[in-house]
Amino acid sequence: MGLSSSSSNAKGTKGIPPGPWNPMTILNIPTSPAENLTEMSHYYGPVFSFRMPGSPLTVVLNNYTVIREALIDNAEAFPTRVTSPLRHSWGIKGRIFYSLGEDQKVIRKFVLDGLKDFQEGILFVKVSEEARHLCEAFDKEKGKGIETTNLLTLASGNIMSILNFGQRYDYNDERILKLMESFDYLHLALKPGNPVQQYPWLYDTFLYRQLKESQEYVKKFIKEEIKSHRATLDPANPRDFIDLYLMRIKGNDPDDLFNYERAWYTIKDVFSSSSNPSAAGLQWMIALVCRHQDMQEKIYQEVQAVIGNERLPAFSDLQKMPFTHAFMMEVLRFRTVVPFGTREVIRDVVIDGYLIPKGSRIYLNYWANERDPAIWNNPSEFNPERFLTPEKKNVVKNKYNIPLGMGHRDCMGQTLANMEMFLFGTNLIQKFRLTFSPDEPEPPLRGICGTVVVCEKFKLCASRR
Repeated sequence: MGLSSSSSNAKGTKGIPPGPWNPMTILNIPTSPAENLTEMSHYYGPVFSFRMPGSPLTVVLNNYTVIREALIDNAEAFPTRVTSPLRHSWGIKGRIFYSLGEDQKVIRKFVLDGLKDFQEGILFVKVSEEARHLCEAFDKEKGKGIETTNLLTLASGNIMSILNFGQRYDYNDERILKLMESFDYLHLALKPGNPVQQYPWLYDTFLYRQLKESQEYVKKFIKEEIKSHRATLDPANPRDFIDLYLMRIKGNDPDDLFNYERAWYTIKDVFSSSSNPSAAGLQWMIALVCRHQDMQEKIYQEVQAVIGNERLPAFSDLQKMPFTHAFMMEVLRFRTVVPFGTREVIRDVVIDGYLIPKGSRIYLNYWANERDPAIWNNPSEFNPERFLTPEKKNVVKNKYNIPLGMGHRDCMGQTLANMEMFLFGTNLIQKFRLTFSPDEPEPPLRGICGTVVVCEKFKLCASRR
């Protein structure tokens, strides 16, 4: 039974999208809200809605057609991501994800221009250097079981540390370990359905002590870096994103988009927007090559044919390695690391014939799209060959494949995520045969869903080839 359709007499629409009357079906979201909402779409259809107590109407879009209708055909109605009462209490001005209007355009252009400058300069070199450090860490264990998840997260986190803070950290450095753990917890805790999003007073209760501690540690860490950068800033030679941000500050007017007080928030957004999705993609790639040894061997054969053993992989090699490329694409489809996008609606809009009123919140369910049987044959099967031509010599780009979003606010870290997956993955497979540790059960590879879907922790053995 669905929500009331009292607006059904609105011109030419079917009224408000159907959905569950009982909001507890949403509040009681289990480990994977992505799976929960996808199951609900099978009953209610590609567009459904619900209301949480005291919050606006929430509408979930669950396939390519309706997501495109929203983000491409009606893009001006969906200009910004959802800003919950909790995020408003933290502040949204100057945020990459939540700024409005012209502010959003300016801050996003600042970040994209900075990423482009670094990608064209030091980024490839730094990812390659970090891949070498990661291989050395694996090699030290001499084929014994390694707890891999944290190591891969730290390797990926170091790339964003270099871009934001101008330095990398040793894998045993307690500060970076705690920073990455704090980011991981924030992504897990702030998943859809967490009551603290709607009722920010909960943030200061004992129930959310770990959330508050994680947020405060990230804030303190970044503010200390900003203070150090201010003391050593050379505008003629910017070292990283913090320097670029400081150079944009004209004064200390709290109404200015760029100012010292909110600088930490912008840097936090830059760091987390790429680090956590990139780390999750890398974790899934390594877990899945351990699960599928035959596919690992195919990647190794491509490494041998294109790269050999005498040189290190280069990102340009990806275009000559169709199976490896298809494997990476299937990783991101099979375990959609960013399961949702969110938007707020600034005017009444009709999607799939349904009226979505101004002020509604939108969940863009990429997880459901990547499992849509109308698009994918056997979507629950991990099969890289779905992205290859019949002769298996070229990659097929499927326009319906949008694991990292679409439109003008799609994931800014796509190039970085692909670069890390390819360079870290091929460097490891070039040197090691990777297997799950025989001393522990294999991970279920279902995933843990917050704002990012991460792999369960697992141990592997890296044996020298």
